[in-house]
Amino acid sequence: MADLSGIQASLHPVALDDFAPQGSLYEGLVHTLREGTFVHAYLLSGLEGMGKRTLAQCMAQFLLCTGPDKPCGMCPACQQVAANNHPDLIVVQPGKPISPEVESGLKSIPVKDIRAVVDITSRHTYAGGRRVVIIQQAHKMTPGAQNALLKTLEEPLGETVFLLITEAPEMLLSTIVSRCRALKLHPWPDDALLRVLKARGVEEHRARQAIAVSGGSMGRALEVADDEAFWQRRQDVMQDFFSLEKRSDILRISNQWRERKDDASELLNDVEDMVRTLMLVRLGHRDESALTGYPEKWQTLARKADVAAFVRLLDAVAEARRLRSQQVTWQAVVEKLLLRLMEERNQW
Repeated sequence: MADLSGIQASLHPVALDDFAPQGSLYEGLVHTLREGTFVHAYLLSGLEGMGKRTLAQCMAQFLLCTGPDKPCGMCPACQQVAANNHPDLIVVQPGKPISPEVESGLKSIPVKDIRAVVDITSRHTYAGGRRVVIIQQAHKMTPGAQNALLKTLEEPLGETVFLLITEAPEMLLSTIVSRCRALKLHPWPDDALLRVLKARGVEEHRARQAIAVSGGSMGRALEVADDEAFWQRRQDVMQDFFSLEKRSDILRISNQWRERKDDASELLNDVEDMVRTLMLVRLGHRDESALTGYPEKWQTLARKADVAAFVRLLDAVAEARRLRSQQVTWQAVVEKLLLRLMEERNQW
């Protein structure tokens, strides 16, 4: 999920209740927060774009709120958390050091930064209440940094709550993971995505298109919804790669894409995503309305092909990526992919 604080507050302020579609994760979390039985460390995981940073901000608002109905979103503490300038909120992330001894721009979180955090948490809070530490991309902590954090998680100080955010929990020490309560965000249901996109002012047809390519990621849906270049390229890919009828057209099309080699990575992602959509329809995981826009032969493939056909198509995209990485000319890669797509389609 993207940082939903980017949505205009007047349209739809971000709140903890927005995570209700996450089901038991939301219900359990809200219960512990309201009952005061929350723990001192949480591990927020899930694929990119699922809303981990936004959930961490909502949790920080709840924990630091001074209003009677938490999180009120209106008290000075809630406003400060939203603006990321609350004195008892510490945000750690690669490239933005906490310690003055750490060089900015690093791709990792060094041990000195974590030691600086530990030092801060050993002192009294500024506001006299709790302190919240958010560690973004926690998997980028160096081994030394993880060990320094582990000692604090084993013997937590005061009322500090740690919120670790990661897409790769397997890169964290198992001892860190075991000392955190897991909050794994799952892909968002279509109706939840649609509500947010419409609140953003996205027209319904485009919103549904964005949802179809989002993979359940709120961040992805928000990113592509207003990206006209993305939709134009998708249209070009559908026209050139999925509407191809004759072998004699392959050279003409490859000549056109030869000039667009800077779009190579995005093109292969688009082809792969379009093939995956066809496969999901065949498996019954997507409605046939997802086939709108595909030529008739590809719609037939989506209804009748065996799973092996989709595996072969996805293998063709993977082969194209491999050839490109081996410095094979982009035009030759395009020609081979076009041929593989046409041959597989013609079998059905």
